[in-house]
Amino acid sequence: MKVRLQKFMADCGVAARRKCEQLIMEGQVRVNGQVPMKLPVLIDPQKDTITVGDDVVEALQPEKPVYLLLYKPKGVLVTRNDPADRKTVHELLPGVTARLFPVGRLDMDSRGLVLMTNDGELANAISHPRYGVEKTYVVTVDARLTPEAVERVRKGIWLGAPDGGRAIRAEGFALRVLSRQRGKTILEVKIAEGKNREFRRVLARFGYRVHDMFRVAIGEKITAAGLNPGEFRPLSPKEVQWLRTVSSPEYHDQQRQATQKWYERKEMEKERKRLEKQSVEKAALSRPTSAATRPAGRFAAGKGRNVRRAHPR
Repeated sequence: MKVRLQKFMADCGVAARRKCEQLIMEGQVRVNGQVPMKLPVLIDPQKDTITVGDDVVEALQPEKPVYLLLYKPKGVLVTRNDPADRKTVHELLPGVTARLFPVGRLDMDSRGLVLMTNDGELANAISHPRYGVEKTYVVTVDARLTPEAVERVRKGIWLGAPDGGRAIRAEGFALRVLSRQRGKTILEVKIAEGKNREFRRVLARFGYRVHDMFRVAIGEKITAAGLNPGEFRPLSPKEVQWLRTVSSPEYHDQQRQATQKWYERKEMEKERKRLEKQSVEKAALSRPTSAATRPAGRFAAGKGRNVRRAHPR
């Protein structure tokens, strides 16, 4: 039975599926000695030989799915292996024998939650560009941001690719100011799909420096409560099922439909108020303004000191 190359690699614990796609497109993967030129690539795990670099990818015996939530401290890389021999998240999982890989990215200078799993399907769904699960960050900026500055950051800008490739549009950040202090602003930021150091780069373009970036939640229910830096815990079955639900196309279709209905109701209410106002104004303009309907004034006929009376002859 043939399967997609990146799925086979992810199931074998090479990396998350999107990272496997990147390895394929970079020419680091060979199928029977040949470098695939484009995706998709279908392979037969029973017949084809897959190599990544000099290593042969061998099909693993099915493992029991493992889902761990790790609180990554600053200075730790979210990767499986580092050529420079820096500390990685795998060194924070003593006693864990399953071949786990991190879902998504969190840069070395940031801290907070990272999901570690060997479930390639769920990892791909969570990090999917369209159905990706929203992550929440608390960001401390070394400046007192004005409302205008926050709005500029929220609108986003064009950023050049770090490797000189095509520029990307960094926009659509859900921002909320938690506090403003002397020389410091604390923001809550929600991002569904973050590019490499994207929010830091946006702030840097406006002249602001990030003092601390803390991922406090994955979705709305997976939080850092009860974890200290360097600690991890298994996800509960309910949490795993919730992640499957919120990363599904059906869930996002329902969310979009609900948002559309809310928007339509809001627009209908605005239109109703506009028509009511228009009706009131039209009624006011159509009221009669003849002398018969005009209220009696101070010098109405027959009243007042300056009225000349007729004398009988």
